[in-house]
Amino acid sequence: VLGPAHAAQGAVAGMLGATILVLVASAWGGAPRLITAPCAPAVAVLSAFALDHAARGAPAAHILLLLLITGLLAGAVQVGFGLAGLGRLIKYMPYPVVSGYLSAVGLTIILSQIARLLGAPPSTSWHLALTAPALWDWRAMTIAITTIVAMLVAPRWTRKVPAPILALLAGALAYLVLALGHPALWRLESNPLVVGPVGGAGAFAESFTQRGMALIRLEFSDLAGLLVPALTLAVLLSIDTLKTCVVLDAMTRSRHDSNRTLIGQGMGNMASALVGGMAGAGTMGATLVNLSSGGRTRRSGLFAGLFALLAFVALGAVLAWLPVAALAGLLVVVGLRMLDRESLHYLASRQTILDFAVIATVVLVALSVGLIAASGAGILLAIGLFLREQVAGTVVVRRQMGSE
Repeated sequence: VLGPAHAAQGAVAGMLGATILVLVASAWGGAPRLITAPCAPAVAVLSAFALDHAARGAPAAHILLLLLITGLLAGAVQVGFGLAGLGRLIKYMPYPVVSGYLSAVGLTIILSQIARLLGAPPSTSWHLALTAPALWDWRAMTIAITTIVAMLVAPRWTRKVPAPILALLAGALAYLVLALGHPALWRLESNPLVVGPVGGAGAFAESFTQRGMALIRLEFSDLAGLLVPALTLAVLLSIDTLKTCVVLDAMTRSRHDSNRTLIGQGMGNMASALVGGMAGAGTMGATLVNLSSGGRTRRSGLFAGLFALLAFVALGAVLAWLPVAALAGLLVVVGLRMLDRESLHYLASRQTILDFAVIATVVLVALSVGLIAASGAGILLAIGLFLREQVAGTVVVRRQMGSE
C-alpha cells in the first residue's frame, strides 16, 4: 500500500501485534482461554484506510501516524464499551451492515493486491495490471498461486499449524526453487520479489522520528476524520471477539465476562498501537489451537505471547526474504473469505430484500466513494433498520373490549 520501502514494516507490525496483543489482553481480559492476535477485519480496515489516503497523495509517514492513532482510538473505544457495560449490546449490530462492510473491505483488499499477484509494479492500478500482460512476472504469479493453493489445502492436512504459516512456507519454498534457476534472486537488494531489508534499530528510530515530525504537523481536521474509522474498527473487532467467546463458551461449558473482555481487548490494541503493532481481536483459529493443546487458564495466553516474542527476535532476519507475492496471496484469500456469499439468499424472499439492499448499498458506497463514507452509511442504515423493526413490530399483547 505504502510502497516497497514499507513492506517490511508491515510484517514487523504484524509480529509486534501478535506479541503485545496476546500478552496484554490475556492479562486483563475476561475469557481465560481466548487468544488475541491480528485478524482479517483489522488488516482489511487499516489497509483500506491507508489505500484511501495514499490515493490522495498523503506522505507515508503521515499515513503511518494516522494508522497508529486510529488503533489507539479504537482501543480506547473498546475500553469505553466495556466500562459502559455494552459488551452484551454490541452483538446486536444489524447483520446486513456488518456483512456489507466486511464484503466491501474484502473486495478492496483483493483489488489492491492484483498488481502484486501478477508481478506488476506496486503502483500499477488493478485494472491496468489486468489488461497489460507485458507487466506480468511469471515468477511472482507462480509464488502467489502456490501460496493460495497451500492456504486452501493446508486445513485438510493438519490444524495443529495455522494455515497462513504453512502457506507462507510454501510460497517461500516456491521462491527458493525459482532461485535455483535465477541466481539474481539470491540478492536481497533491489529485488522486487521479496520484502527486502527490515532495517535495524536505527531504521526504527528514524521511523519514530518521522512519526514525531508528522505529529507536530497534524491538524484537528485529520483527527476528526479518524473518528468514524476508529469506531468502525472498534465495533468490528469487538463483534469478532465476542463471537469467538460465545463459541468458546459452548465448547467448554463456561461463561466469559464480556465487558472485561472488551476492556482487555481495548488495552491490548492501545498497547500494540503504541509500539507500532497491528490491531487485533480474539481469533477463532488460535483460540481453538490453544484449547486443543490443553490451555485452561489465562497463563496459556501469556505463554503464547512470550513464544511469539521469541519468534520475533529469532526470525527477524527471515522477514526480509518473505516473497511479496506470497503475502499478496494470503491477503487475497483473506479478502475472498470476507465476502458474504450467504447474503445472496436474501434475494429469495420479499421480506429480506431490504436487508440485501443495505448490504449492496454499503458495498457500492465503499467502492465508489470510500470505506470511510461506507462506515457512515452503514451507521445510518443500522439506525434505519432499527427503526423499521420498531415500527413493524407490535407491542399489543391482547385486546379486551369493555363489553366482554
